[in-house]
Amino acid sequence: MRIRRFTLTALAAAASLCAALTPVTAVAQERTHDSGAGTATVANTASRAQLDAYWTPERIRDARPMPAPAPAVDRAAAGAVARESGEPVHIPATRPTAGSGAQIRSSVWGTVGRLYFTIPGKGDYICSANVVTSNNRSVVATARHCGFGDGGTNYRFAPNYDKGNAPYGWWGWRSAGWLTGGGQENDSAFLVLDTPNGRRVQDVVGSTGLGFNWSSNYAHILGLPADKDYAVWCEGQGYAGPGGQRLMDNCNGLSGGASGGAWIEHYQADGSATQTGAYSGSYGSAAAASSYGNAAYDVWNGAQNS
Repeated sequence: MRIRRFTLTALAAAASLCAALTPVTAVAQERTHDSGAGTATVANTASRAQLDAYWTPERIRDARPMPAPAPAVDRAAAGAVARESGEPVHIPATRPTAGSGAQIRSSVWGTVGRLYFTIPGKGDYICSANVVTSNNRSVVATARHCGFGDGGTNYRFAPNYDKGNAPYGWWGWRSAGWLTGGGQENDSAFLVLDTPNGRRVQDVVGSTGLGFNWSSNYAHILGLPADKDYAVWCEGQGYAGPGGQRLMDNCNGLSGGASGGAWIEHYQADGSATQTGAYSGSYGSAAAASSYGNAAYDVWNGAQNS
C-alpha cells in the first residue's frame, strides 16, 4: 500500500443544528440483465438547508465506517457466475473548467473523497466515492452497500477530502441509482449531486473516466479508510474472481470507510485514470471490487442524464 496526502485548506464552519429530513422514495426499474442484475433509483426530497442542518459537528464526528458486505461464498463455491458480454466502452476523464478556482489537474487524487450518509433507524455512516465523467457534470461513483437499498439518505460528498478538510466544499444529492441482485460483482451505485450556488462538482475538480465491459488489468484502488481519514491506495494485477467481481492481491490498509472507493486502470503520471469498478471490501485475502458491465452502464447513463 502507498500513502499519498495533499495539504488542504481548513474545513468551513460546521452546519447548524439538526432538522428532520423528508423521507425519499425509491422507484425500481424494470430491466434485468443476463448477470441477474436489476436496477433501482431513489430521489431526494429534502432541501439543501435541511441537509446542511442535519450534519452537525457531533453527527460528523460520530459517523461510523459502513461495514463491507460478506462475500457470497456459496456463489464462489458454485464456480464462475454468468457475466454479461458487450463491447468495451471508454468515457474519457475531464479536467476542471477554466476559472473554476481548482488548483489541481484532472487527478483521481482530487476527485476521490468522503461520503457521509444515514440509514434510518441504524445511524450515520461514512464511505468513499469518486467524481466520474457525466453529461450533467454531477455524478459520483460509489458502492451499493453504502446505504443503497437500505433506505440510505442524507448523502453528502466532499472531493479531495483530508482529515476533515474539504477544500472544494460539500455537495448534497439529488438522486441515485444502483444495481440490485448478486454480490460483490454488482456492488455499484452512482449518486447525482446537487449544484450549490450553481457549482457542478465536475467543473470544479474534473472527473475520472469510466470503462464498461473491460477486462481486469493492472489496477489501483483508492479509498479513504476511517483510521486514516485521507485517501490511500494500493496497486497490483487485477483478475476475475469466481463471483464475477474484480480481485487484487497484496492490498492492505483499505479498511472501513474506504468502501465505495475507485478501482481504476490506465493510471497516468498526471493522476488521470479510468474507473472500471467500485471497491467492495475483502474476498478472503484479496481486495474485491464490482465490475462495470452493461447493467452498471445503464445506471450511470440514467444518472448522467437526470
